[in-house]
Amino acid sequence: MSELQGLQSRISDFEAQGIQLIAISPDSVEQNRQVAEWLDLDFPILSDSMLTATDAFRLRHADAAPGGGDLPRPATYIIESGRIVWRDLTDNWRVRPRPDQLLAAIAQLES
Repeated sequence: MSELQGLQSRISDFEAQGIQLIAISPDSVEQNRQVAEWLDLDFPILSDSMLTATDAFRLRHADAAPGGGDLPRPATYIIESGRIVWRDLTDNWRVRPRPDQLLAAIAQLES
């Protein structure tokens, strides 16, 4: 959740760049609503409990969940006009790009 808090802390910088943040989680709609409220997020957390988006982006990590269920592989995308223009993929759910790294990637894409 710290990655969500980090993004929220820089929300004005993303908005100034015309960026809309969206998080996608395998958790239920209700769980995501509670997290968004608890963290006071100004961007949505969408539910992918059936892993539909996970499969569309080929991010299914088989047997990665406690008890052997499937989970999405952590990923961050910058999408422009329906096209992926930057991505960060990792197998470690603890490793996510920091907001300043995302803003730098956006600035580099614009230059």
